[in-house]
Amino acid sequence: MMPWKNGPALRRLVTCLVLFSLVLIGGECFAAEAAGAEETTSAISLTPIWLVLVGIVSVLAMIIGLKLNAFLALIISALLVSLLIGFQDDADAGSRTEAVVSAFGSSAGGVGIVIAMAAIIGKCMLDSGSADRIVRTAVGVTGEKKASLGLMISGFILAVPVFFDTVFYLLVPLARSLHKRTQSNYLRYLMAIATGGAITHTLVPPTPGPLLVSAILGVDIGMMMAVGAAVAIPSAIIGLFFSIVVDKKMPVPMRPLGANEDKHEPLAEDQLPSLWSSMLPVVLPVALIGTGTLATTLADKEDRAAITSSDIESFELLSEKFAGANALSPAGRLVNSSQLTEQQRQSLKVTPADADQEASFIAAMNDALLDPNFYDEEAFDDVAVPEVSSKLMAANQLRMKPVDRRRMNRALLDAAYPELIAAHRWESPMRKTANSLGLWSNPNFALLLAALSAILTFKLVRNLSWRDVGVDVEESLMSGGVIILITAAGGAFGAMLSQTDIADTIQQFFEGREAAGVAILLLAWSISAVLKVAQGSSTVAMIIGAGMMAAILGGQQPPFHLVYVATAVGSGSLMGSWMNDSGFWVFTKMGGLTESESLRSWTPLLATLSIGGLVTTMVLSQVVPMAN
Repeated sequence: MMPWKNGPALRRLVTCLVLFSLVLIGGECFAAEAAGAEETTSAISLTPIWLVLVGIVSVLAMIIGLKLNAFLALIISALLVSLLIGFQDDADAGSRTEAVVSAFGSSAGGVGIVIAMAAIIGKCMLDSGSADRIVRTAVGVTGEKKASLGLMISGFILAVPVFFDTVFYLLVPLARSLHKRTQSNYLRYLMAIATGGAITHTLVPPTPGPLLVSAILGVDIGMMMAVGAAVAIPSAIIGLFFSIVVDKKMPVPMRPLGANEDKHEPLAEDQLPSLWSSMLPVVLPVALIGTGTLATTLADKEDRAAITSSDIESFELLSEKFAGANALSPAGRLVNSSQLTEQQRQSLKVTPADADQEASFIAAMNDALLDPNFYDEEAFDDVAVPEVSSKLMAANQLRMKPVDRRRMNRALLDAAYPELIAAHRWESPMRKTANSLGLWSNPNFALLLAALSAILTFKLVRNLSWRDVGVDVEESLMSGGVIILITAAGGAFGAMLSQTDIADTIQQFFEGREAAGVAILLLAWSISAVLKVAQGSSTVAMIIGAGMMAAILGGQQPPFHLVYVATAVGSGSLMGSWMNDSGFWVFTKMGGLTESESLRSWTPLLATLSIGGLVTTMVLSQVVPMAN
C-alpha cells in the first residue's frame, strides 16, 4: 500500500510513463528484427528513456509521496539525473553538479526579476483596490456568470505579443479579486486565464515557438497567425468549459500567497482608484512589450541578410568558386550544406544564363545560409570572423530565429569573399526602430515600470509612508522569492532531463516513418507531445518537432497546407505538462495551489487544449485544405 494520499493518481501517471517506455522498447525490437541481426548495433538506446523515467518517478515520489518541499525535491532529482548522466559518460561528479548549478542559474536569470516584479504588482494591485476596480468594471459589462470568459479572452489576446508567464502574473490579481467578490469559482478563474494564455502561446506568432515552427516548415507568418488563431479559438472554448467542470468537481480555496496578505482593510467603492490608474500596471508592460515585438517582427520580415542579385559582383566568378571549392573552405561549406538538394548544389556550380536561373542560384545560397553548421573552424581558418557572427554563434542555436542565423552566416560569407559578395546592410530604419525599443520592450524593464506604477497607486490610495510601503513590498518579495527558487529548480530539472539526449532518442524512434494525409498530423502531434513530456519546454518541443517533420516530409507536399502541420506541432507541445515545465510552477505557486491540485487541473487542462487543437487542425485540413 502506498504511503501517500494521492497514490492512485501517481500510479496512473507512472503507468502511462512505463507504457510510453514500452512503446519505444517495442519500436526498437521491431526495428532490430526488421533490419536483421547485423544492424542491431544501430538500434535505439534505451538509456535516455530510463534516465528520464528515473527523474520523473523520483520527483513525483518526493513531492507527492514524501511531501517534501518542491524546491528540495526538484534539486535532488536534478542532481540524481545529472549524476547518472555523468556515470554513463564517465564524467566526474563535480562537473555534473556544476551542470545543475549552471542550469539553475540560467533559469533563475530568466524568471527572477519578472517574478519578483509580478509579486509586487500583484500585492499592490490587491491592497490598493486596483484589481477590485478592474473586476467591478468588468463584471458590470459581462456579468458575474461570464467573468471567466472575460479572463479567458484577456489571456488569449495578451499572450499573442507577451509570454504566457507574464500574462498569468498580470491577470492573477484579477482572479483573486474576482473570487473575493463572488466567493466562488477561484480555480475556474485561474484555469480561464491559463486557457487563453497557453493556447495562443503555442499557436499564434509572434511568440517564439510558433514563429520558429512557421519558419522551419516554410509557412508564411501571416498564414500561421490566421490559421493558428482559427485553431486556438475552438480549443479555448473547449478549455473554458473544461475549467467549469473541473471547478465544480474539485473547488479549490483561495489561499494567501504571503503571511500578511490581508492586513489592509477592503476599500469602499468611492475610495477605489480610477480605472485608468488601476489598469496601468497591466496595460503598460503589455503595450511596451507588444510594441517592441511588433517592431522586431516587421524588421525580421525585411530579412536584410538575404542575398539578392545586386549583391553578387560576378555570377561567373562565384559559380567557378563553388565548382572548384575544397570541402574545407567557406565555398565548400556552402555548396555541401545539408540544407541543399543535389539539384541546388549543381545549380550553384553553373553560371546562370537567365533571370530564372539567377533566382534559383540566389535561392540556393539563401537556403544554405540557414545551415546551423555552416561555420567550421578549419574552413574559416584564414577568415577574420565578424563580431556579429561571434556573438550569434555563442547564443542558443536551437532557439535562434532563421533571420538571425542567416545574418550570422551571411556575415561570415561576406568576410570570406568580399570581392564577390557585397556586404549586407542590416540596419534598416525599421531595425533601428526595433533596436531603440530594446530597453522599453524588455520584459524585466517593462515589469519594473509596471511595479513602480502599482507601488505609487498603492501609496497614494492608502496614504502610506514610504517606510510602510517598503514593508509591504518586502513581504511580497519574500513570497516571490520562494516562487523564483521553485521555478528555477524546475528549470534545472528539465535541463538535466534534456541532457539525457532523450530528444535524440525520440528523433531516432520516429526516423524513417512515412505518413500520408491525416496520419501526418497525428505524427506531428505525437512527436511534439512526447518531446514535451520528456523535457518540459513547449518551445523546445515545437522547434525539434517541426525540424523532424520537415525532415520526414522532405520535398513531399501533403494534401493540405503545411500550416496544419505547424498547428499540429504547436498543439502537441501542450500535452503532458507536469513538474519539469516552468508553466506548471507558475500556475501552482502564483495561484496558491498544491502540486496535486495542479496535476488534477493544469495538466488535464493543457491536455484538453492539446487534443482540441489537434482535432480542430484535422477538421480544418479536410474542410479547408488550401493545398500548396
